[in-house]
Amino acid sequence: MKTGKFSRVLVPLALTGGALALVVTYTGSLLLALVAGLLVLKVSFVAIWLLTRPARDAEADPTRRRMLTWVGLGGLAWVFGGAAAGRALRKLAVTDPAPAMHEMARGIGAEYMELIRRTYHPERSGELQMVLAPFNSANYAEESQHLVPRDPRTSHASVWMYLERIPLVAYGPGQIAPSDSQDRVTLADLAPTTAKLMGFDDFPTDRDGEPLPITLSGASSPKVIVTFVIDGGGWNVLKHWPDAWPNLAKLMRGGANFRNAITGSFPAVTACAHASIGTGAFPNKHGITGHNIRIDDATVRKTYGIPGRAIPNDILMPTLADLWHDSTGAWVGQFGYQVWHMGMLGHGGRHRPIGDKAVGVFWDEFREISPDQAWQPHNANIFRLPASVPSLDQLMAHQAAWTSPGYDSQFDPPEGDRQAVCCSPPIIQYQGDLIEAAFDSEPIGEGGATSLVYINYKSPDYTGHIYNMLSKNEEIALREVDAQLGRLVTLLEERFAGEYVLFVTADHGQCPLPDAVGGTRVDPLQLGQDIDDEFRRGIWHVVQQVWPAEVFVDRKALLDTGISLAEIGAFFADYRYRDNIGPYVPRSAIEQGLLDQKEFAAVFGGDFLEWLQDKDLSMYGETAYPEAEPGIPPASTYGG
Repeated sequence: MKTGKFSRVLVPLALTGGALALVVTYTGSLLLALVAGLLVLKVSFVAIWLLTRPARDAEADPTRRRMLTWVGLGGLAWVFGGAAAGRALRKLAVTDPAPAMHEMARGIGAEYMELIRRTYHPERSGELQMVLAPFNSANYAEESQHLVPRDPRTSHASVWMYLERIPLVAYGPGQIAPSDSQDRVTLADLAPTTAKLMGFDDFPTDRDGEPLPITLSGASSPKVIVTFVIDGGGWNVLKHWPDAWPNLAKLMRGGANFRNAITGSFPAVTACAHASIGTGAFPNKHGITGHNIRIDDATVRKTYGIPGRAIPNDILMPTLADLWHDSTGAWVGQFGYQVWHMGMLGHGGRHRPIGDKAVGVFWDEFREISPDQAWQPHNANIFRLPASVPSLDQLMAHQAAWTSPGYDSQFDPPEGDRQAVCCSPPIIQYQGDLIEAAFDSEPIGEGGATSLVYINYKSPDYTGHIYNMLSKNEEIALREVDAQLGRLVTLLEERFAGEYVLFVTADHGQCPLPDAVGGTRVDPLQLGQDIDDEFRRGIWHVVQQVWPAEVFVDRKALLDTGISLAEIGAFFADYRYRDNIGPYVPRSAIEQGLLDQKEFAAVFGGDFLEWLQDKDLSMYGETAYPEAEPGIPPASTYGG
């Protein structure tokens, strides 16, 4: 074949590879575009080489060799150039998602956007942050697959004030003067306040919290400071069951009470809140951005890892307890029900001598560590149980003595289930036994330096998740936790009268039954499917994991397709309940009258939230969702 004819055949074929790369990239995957373009180029070369190879005894044609070389290089350039052109054309053709992001942010409003900004961490958070419309609830996958009419199970991973507003009181006769305040404060203020009470001047000043405006009346530092968290005991729960917390109400009347306290970050969930209590910082600094965190580009796992082998290094800064113990050797310890509560303690000291461990306790729901002892250290290499632990016989005695008037057993977890004992008074009483045993057997309040005790009672929150906060079971759990609060105050008065401070707060509120308040449910399975159906254009699924407030996205898929997080977020600007109902949801569990209701107030891409980090959020004005703000609780709520 003559060189002219050769080039007239080969050059168009080589250009075809570039054109194909352009088209495939424009419509989808960069990787597939390059593969397709190179494949066309290779097939073209093989065909031409076979058609034009000289006879065995013929002399090699150097012109042919040079032509093959130059056209081959040109073909490669066309393939890669076509792919780049396809990516550029696609960007030009896509509607700019930025206006949709700003419109959703204006709907959220400046105050709520500040709470959202305080949480996003580019190395930890899900790439999509989802803000449910008020009173909606996001399911977990197993809940969506087994949904029933008026299903009580809900989550509270959102930002609205009915979830953010929490009680907060600092009580310490002889240490703190009684007062009533409407100052806006957050859980991040507890650590710097505690540091101030102890005279700990080395606590970092570059964290987010500020000491609470309280009047000190003590001549010396308290011997012990206890932080007592009612999990899920936010103001919307307290107001729904106003007679279930007489001991807390008494403390509010006798202590420094803060009625305008909020969790302070998004989402209003346990793991974030407790790390804020412990560090005095918000999640964008301490790194506990939710119950699941990204560890690297490919890995998403549970925060703190596996209970019993917990990883306090997930917290990106030392807690107050870490710094205080390292400085003074003071006793510090934590008594909770789940691994998330470890955020108040951290390591309990980062520089302990070998063999010296802080008390850090959780309830081993699975009994994986020991069938005979359910209270366990978070990680036996770092933490320990108190010197004295009540036996399980004591729990069984509480169970045998408990009567349950008004208790609704319809949605009880099955016997033997990990949650079987989570919500009724016996386990709450048994945790009180553990705490009293620790005060009896540990040198709490001794040694000169203030002891720090962190306590979480999980049952009110667990009850809300399983039975709903509107269930009578919630009142029963809340009343028993309040009884244990009274028990603790009696203990402190007997042993440390005038020399203790007790902080009582909650980590968040709860979601009422959506069916009762005009809310809908978000199905994570269908949501993930919808994202993949709309945006998967290559070999990788776009979605890695979907959780109630965030979506973890496969970053390779974004790089391959050129799709931005903002594009995906904008897709949900008009996403309706009817769009999110999976085929496995029974018709009887579908709210037919709410099919056109919006599921989200906003879905923000991480790139947008990163851009917001140094911006003046006042540009977003007031929220478009005033119904989500219950207002500051009046003093009459607690009999003041």
